[in-house]
Amino acid sequence: MSVPLHTLLVIDDDLPMLLGLRALLERDGYKVVTCDNSLACLKMAEELQPDLIVCDVMMPLMDGFKVREALAASPLTSAIPFLFLSARASQTDKLRGLEGGADDYITKPFDSRELVARINAVFRRQDHSHQEAMHEMNRQVERIQSEISHNISHELRTPMTQILMSLDMVLRDKYDDPEDLKWFVETALSQSHRLNGLIDDLTFLSNYDMGRAFVLRQKVDIKNDFLTVVNMRQEMYREKNLRVEVMTAKDVVIHAPRREFRQAVCHLVDNALKFSPPMTSVLIDLAANGNGGCVLTVADYGPGIPAELHEKVFERFYQISQGDTRQYGGLGVGLTIARIIARALDGDVVILPTSRGCRIQMTLPPAPLDMP
Repeated sequence: MSVPLHTLLVIDDDLPMLLGLRALLERDGYKVVTCDNSLACLKMAEELQPDLIVCDVMMPLMDGFKVREALAASPLTSAIPFLFLSARASQTDKLRGLEGGADDYITKPFDSRELVARINAVFRRQDHSHQEAMHEMNRQVERIQSEISHNISHELRTPMTQILMSLDMVLRDKYDDPEDLKWFVETALSQSHRLNGLIDDLTFLSNYDMGRAFVLRQKVDIKNDFLTVVNMRQEMYREKNLRVEVMTAKDVVIHAPRREFRQAVCHLVDNALKFSPPMTSVLIDLAANGNGGCVLTVADYGPGIPAELHEKVFERFYQISQGDTRQYGGLGVGLTIARIIARALDGDVVILPTSRGCRIQMTLPPAPLDMP
């Protein structure tokens, strides 16, 4: 397989110099594009995206230093390696060029072998930096993957261990006190729901990654698909003695995939209950948004989310990436899943500004039924 040629953009108002440089560099295996207009070269650099720019310093319209400044100011050209080629040989000019971000500064007259060697050196440094960056990125990816695998294993094993332990206690020891028996059975049931929820989340993400859509609009039953979900999550945190206020508009009619709607509600409510300090309040407000749409707002008085992390927390496994020192359990995919579901229905999930705690809002636009 042949190695692709590096493309060079050479900028100089001296036409004989341009022709000579082009012949020299093409002979050494480079693809060369020339430009004798310092203003036109800016647009050319954006469109061409060369691998390296070789530029004269003394030119009309814009000198080489201003060309470098303009290219550095554009996100399309700021990362392109840049080499000055100039008759201005003073130390001041060299320092100005290098401090302006140039990768090298060569003075005229120059030895053709030195020019090619300097250009090759720029590409070697670039390749080395790229390889180092790739190695570092791979190390970070491997670390995060290891943390994710460890924490998924932990999150799955924890409820399974409690289920097995509770059932073992019930079967092995004959309890005369019905309350003791009830406690172990309730523990096994609660952890079974938790384990089932984790499996549902992983299954959802797997289906999403395979391109399976969740957009079938069904009529949502407010009692079974909303209030029951809220009550079940509240029961899981009953030891915190939270004051949960649920407000549901009488005219709300929701058309959404029922299973996914329940899953989104479950995560938004669970986040509020999980992060709320004991004996505080949680407000859950379900409002109408036209026929088939809704606005669900969940507010708590927990630690809140810093403004700079309002988008970060929607990234998959974000909480898990914090390592074993994280304070709260979970897979770190709740907000991810809620937003995926809402956006699949042309809605969204966002974190609202608030002076205290956290307010999260899911909006679903109006839409007709796809099926009863």
